[in-house]
Amino acid sequence: MLTPRIQRMRDRYFNTIPSITAERLVLETEAYQKFAGDAVPIFRAKVVNYILERMTTLVLDDELIVGTATNAYRGANLHPEFQSSSWYISDIDEFQTRTKDPYYISAEDRETILATLPYWEGKAMEDVAEEAMPAYIKELESDDILCVGLENGVSGETTCDHDKIMAVGIRGYIDECQRNIDAIVPQSMEDQAKVDFWKACIIQSEGLITYAHRMADEADRLADACDDPVRAAELRQMAENCRVVPENPPQTFWQACQMVWFIHVAFYIEVCTTAIGFGRFDQYMWPFYKKDVIDEKNITRDQALEILESLYLKSCEVYEVRDSWYATSFAGYPMWQILVVGGQTRDGKDASNDLSMLCLEAADALQTTQPVMALRVCDTTPEELIRFGCKMTQEGQANPGFFNDATAMKMALAKGGTLEDARDWTIVGCIQAGPGGGGTDGSPDAGYVNMGKMIEFVLHDGIDPATGKLMGLRTGDPREFKNIEQFKDALKKQIVHAYDQIRIGYNLMQSIHMNRYPVIFASMVTRGCVENGKSVQHGGANVSTAGMYVTGAANLADSIAAVEKCVFEDHDLTMDELIRACDTNFEGQERLRQMLLNKPPKYGNDDPHVDAIYREMMHHIAETVQQWPDARGGHYAFGIDSQTMNLPHGQVTGALPDGRLAGESLCDASSPMMGRDICGPTSTVKSVAAIDQDILQEGALFNLRFDPKGVQGEKGIDIIEGVVKTFFQNGGEHIQINVVDNDTLIDAQKHPELHRGLMVRVAGYMAYFTELDKQAQDTIIRRTPHLSR
Repeated sequence: MLTPRIQRMRDRYFNTIPSITAERLVLETEAYQKFAGDAVPIFRAKVVNYILERMTTLVLDDELIVGTATNAYRGANLHPEFQSSSWYISDIDEFQTRTKDPYYISAEDRETILATLPYWEGKAMEDVAEEAMPAYIKELESDDILCVGLENGVSGETTCDHDKIMAVGIRGYIDECQRNIDAIVPQSMEDQAKVDFWKACIIQSEGLITYAHRMADEADRLADACDDPVRAAELRQMAENCRVVPENPPQTFWQACQMVWFIHVAFYIEVCTTAIGFGRFDQYMWPFYKKDVIDEKNITRDQALEILESLYLKSCEVYEVRDSWYATSFAGYPMWQILVVGGQTRDGKDASNDLSMLCLEAADALQTTQPVMALRVCDTTPEELIRFGCKMTQEGQANPGFFNDATAMKMALAKGGTLEDARDWTIVGCIQAGPGGGGTDGSPDAGYVNMGKMIEFVLHDGIDPATGKLMGLRTGDPREFKNIEQFKDALKKQIVHAYDQIRIGYNLMQSIHMNRYPVIFASMVTRGCVENGKSVQHGGANVSTAGMYVTGAANLADSIAAVEKCVFEDHDLTMDELIRACDTNFEGQERLRQMLLNKPPKYGNDDPHVDAIYREMMHHIAETVQQWPDARGGHYAFGIDSQTMNLPHGQVTGALPDGRLAGESLCDASSPMMGRDICGPTSTVKSVAAIDQDILQEGALFNLRFDPKGVQGEKGIDIIEGVVKTFFQNGGEHIQINVVDNDTLIDAQKHPELHRGLMVRVAGYMAYFTELDKQAQDTIIRRTPHLSR
C-alpha cells in the first residue's frame, strides 16, 4: 500500500499533462552565442554548464528526491542543436491536439519558442543530416523502406558506471581528468583532443555540482518558510543530501538514490536522449541498503521503500519531444529507463538480495510506466523472486520483463569483455544485453529494415510497386525461379543490400557526431572514456556496438513458407498469379488469401519447418552485419525488435504472400504475426526460442499475451512461470507478458477516462493504453490472447 505522500505524488503524475517549456531553449541560445569559437567539446560543456548554473531549481511538495530536466513538472525540453527548428515551428500548434504523444504548451512559452527558434535555422544535426545523407538513402527512408539512426538524436543510450560513481563521486572524476591533463604535454592533434575532452568533463561536472548546490539552497529556503516541522526537517536533510552528492560519494541509502537521480537527470539536461538505464540497481545500491536498513537500522524497510518509490516517480518526469513520424514509430512517450534486478554476480553466484525484492515491490505498488523492470533469471534465482514477478504480470501490470541469464551472457560475451563482464551484463537500450562494468556504449538504433518491402522487391525485381521506382537490387524475374532456394537467395541479397545502406548512412552520421556533437557527461561516466581521453562518439567506451533491427520478421518467414508450399510444392498457383493477387490486395480472391493464410505452416506454432526458415533468414542477417565495423571502431550488432515501427512500415507495404492485406501492421518484433499463434503459449514460446537467439547480439524482443481468465489464482502464476521457464530452457532471451482481455482493451478505447492506469507492453517499454493512438491500440488488441475461454 502506498503511503499518503506517495499516493499524492502519484495522483499529481496522473493529473498533469506533459508540457513543452522554453527555458532550456533560451538558455542554450544565449550560451551558443556566448561561447562560440571554443574547441567543440569545451564549447559543448560550457553550454551545458551555463544551463545548469541558471535553470530553475524545482523542489516539489512531498518529494524526497529532487532534480528536474526542465522548469516544469512532467516537462520536456527542446534541443534545437539536434532536432530541426523547422518542424518545431510547423508542429507547434499540433503538439496539443495530435493523437500521438501530445504536449501542452503555454501561450507564453509558445511565444518565446517562436521568437527564439529563428537563430537555429539550419543549425541542427537533423538539418546537417538532410544535406549530407546520400539521395538514394534519403529516398529509401522517405518511402519507409528503412530508417537510419542519429539524424536528429544522440549516438548513444547510456547505462553508466554506477559502481564507480558511487565510489568516487563526481569530484573523483574531476580529479582523475585533472591528473590526466597534468600528465601530458600535447604533441599531436590526438593528444590535444584528449586534453580538450578532459577539460570538458571538468567543466560540465562542475556545472552539475553547482546545480546540486543550488537545489540545496532551494530546499533550505523552503524549509525556512515551512510551517510543518516534519517537512521542514525533511527539506533540511534533502539540502544536506544535495551538498554531499553528486560531488562526493553517498553515505546513506537516501543519498545514494539522490546520487542516481542527479546523474540521470544530467543526461536529459545535456542532450535529447533516451534509454538511460538504471543498470543493476540491486547490486550497486546494496551496500547502502544493507548498512542503513539491515546493519545499522538507521531507517526501516518501509522508509527505504518510500525513498525508492520517490526515485521511481522522478523517472516518470522526463520526456523526449518527437515529431509525428517518430511518435508513431515509438508510441506512448517511451523513455526505456530499465532497472535490472536478480541474476548472478561476477563470480557466478546468485546476486539477488532483499533490495531485489524491494525494487519489484515498489514497481508493484506504483504501477507506473517508468522505470521498466527487468528480472534476470538464472538457475540460482530464488523462486520467491520469480513468482513475485509472475504475480505482477498476472495482475496485468505488464511488468517486469523476464531475461534469461544464460542466453544474455552469450550475447554480451560476443560483444566483448571478459566472462566476468558477461556475468555482470546489464541492459543497454531496451532489451540489449551489454557487458557489465559500466563500459558498454550500445548506440542501439542504427536502423530498421522493412521486411515487407524486401518481399515486394523480390516479387518485382527490385521495383517498389507502391511507387514504381527501382529501390532494391535487380534480383531477377521471380516467375523464372525454379525453387524456393532461388527465392530465398534473392531475398537475402535484397535484405543485405538494405542493411548496407543503413551502414553507409549510419557511419556518415557517426562521423558528423564525432566532429560536432560529442556527448561529454554521458561519456565521462562510461568506463573507458576518461581512461582513453575519448567520448563515446569517438569510440572511447570499452565496448562499442551499433544495433541494426528488423520489422516484419514473421511476415518474412510466413511468406517464404507460403511461396514454398503453394507455388513450388503443391502448385496451387503460379508465381505470376501470386504477384497479381498481392498487387491487387487479393481483390475478388478471398478464397486464395484464405488458402495462403491457412494451408502453409505459420511461425509461432512450434512447426519445425517454418521456424527453420525464420532462423535461417535471421541468422543470415546477423552473421553478415555483425562483421561490419562502424565509424568509431566498434561493430554492428543485430537484433529482432520493431518498437512500433511495424505500424508505419506496414502502412506502406502492400499485400504479402502470407495473406496479410495491404496497409496492415507488420508483426511485432520477434512475436508471431498477430492472431496466427493458435496452438497455445507453449508452442509459441518454443517457436520464438527456436531462433537460436544467442547469435543475435542485440537480442530478440518477445511479446506474449494471456487472457486473464486463463491465468487466475496460484495455478495461473504456475502457468506464467512455466511458460517463462520453458522459453528459457529452449534458449530464449527475453519475454514480456500482457495479461488483459479484449473486452477491457476495447472498453478503454471507448472510455479512456475509466482506464487511465491500464499499462501494456508495447515493445521494450510500457505505455498507458489510453495514451496510445488507435492504430497502436488496435495492434495490441490483435495479439493472440492465449488461454481465453
